Amino acid sequence: MNSSARLPISEMLDIKSVAIIGVSPRMGYYWTHSMVQWPHDLKIWLVSKSGGEAFGRQIYTSASEIPEDFDYAIVAVPYRFVPEVLRQCAEKGAKGATVFTSGFSELGSNEGKERETELGELVHSVPTRVFGPNCMGLMYPKIGMAFMPAVKQLIGNVGFISQSGGVAITVYTACVESGVGFSKVFSFGNAIDITPTELLDYFTTDEETEAVGIYIEGTKDGRELLRAMREVAEKKPVVVVKGGRSQEGSRAVSSHTGALAGSNEVWDAAFQQANVVMVDTLEALVATLGILSKCPPPQSRRVGIIAISGGTSVVYTDLCVESGLEVPNSSPETVTHLRSIMHSVGNAVGNPIDLAIDYYQESVMTDVIATAGSDPAFDSLILQADVHNIHQAASIMDAAEEVEYLWGIMAKAGREVMDSEKKPVLIAIPEVAYPEARMRAWKKFVEAGLPVFRNVSEAVGALAKACEYYETRRVREA
Repeated sequence: MNSSARLPISEMLDIKSVAIIGVSPRMGYYWTHSMVQWPHDLKIWLVSKSGGEAFGRQIYTSASEIPEDFDYAIVAVPYRFVPEVLRQCAEKGAKGATVFTSGFSELGSNEGKERETELGELVHSVPTRVFGPNCMGLMYPKIGMAFMPAVKQLIGNVGFISQSGGVAITVYTACVESGVGFSKVFSFGNAIDITPTELLDYFTTDEETEAVGIYIEGTKDGRELLRAMREVAEKKPVVVVKGGRSQEGSRAVSSHTGALAGSNEVWDAAFQQANVVMVDTLEALVATLGILSKCPPPQSRRVGIIAISGGTSVVYTDLCVESGLEVPNSSPETVTHLRSIMHSVGNAVGNPIDLAIDYYQESVMTDVIATAGSDPAFDSLILQADVHNIHQAASIMDAAEEVEYLWGIMAKAGREVMDSEKKPVLIAIPEVAYPEARMRAWKKFVEAGLPVFRNVSEAVGALAKACEYYETRRVREA
């Protein structure tokens, strides 16, 4: 079938029914658990050569036996059965399929490459669009499709494209814990049909997607991929992690998806030309997507910092400056007002704003955040949620409930600044100690819709990346 006549991604995603082919107790019914964990209206069909029943559903012995046509298939059978299964899926009207099965070009053997070539020829002879092989395929929270079990369903505005299924699982799980939801997640694996370029083209016009993340190891068509990245980044921020940057990592890439990693210098130049945000770790990817998906665009690099300690304030200032952010003095009006409401010894009303003991006063905290948020000297705020200090004090005062209330007050004040002033408000909860107390605080800020970070360094790095993206975009639009 001519590639230009292939069904577009947007039409493939109109899914009402899914067949899971290759259900097996040996995998703990992994795919079935994944597909039935969330409430949805999808019709689910189960297929296995052994037949039987699972999850209160009949297991058919082949896709051809399913009494109705279906829209999508998840194929998890041994590689020798994949071609016939895909033929059956096409006959049953499947618009799309995930081929989870491995054993193709990622093996690095001639046999594996030949097997993939033959599968590619088959796939392009039928109308069914295919993710993979060797991938997790499609995750679409809005309609209830998932490719991992035991995770939260969080619909949001982030689209994610990953050459690796494991990375897709990690990024989704980490983002959701930070309150970052997804429109769609695509894991494309060896990409014999659906490519990252086509997925980027889809995200360019997808109204459900406002920011895009990418994990990529290599490509067969760098020129087209660059073109697609550039077109998306003209409208929506794109954050990318490139796998295989070292010689050893490049070798690992070839045995993972069979891709060629390519030159770091070429990739870096391409990302810069496309105004794609480059990060080195999955943690940085999650942090940067948190800002880009949840915050208004920062209008400058000027940031205000609200903390509890003078010493940490110095460290945080250095982090900001070293990352290319600015830490200007508070405006005279802010200084005057803060001096009138902050009474503890050891505080500071410049920038960073060091509350010292006043940090524990709810009314003072609310006023400080509102005042700093409205200060024209700052176009972003970073708030340090100092859980360990507060937890230690609360422990000797039997004031756990008051602590919960304090985080709620802080979260509400930050949310109001972001809504009224249209400035990013970032919450950093340092990973010092007391994980249970940290998680309770974390939940309060996530519930308020604020981006939350494991430390100030992570928040600063992500904010600097966001500033860089929007600065370049504004220059290019001028």
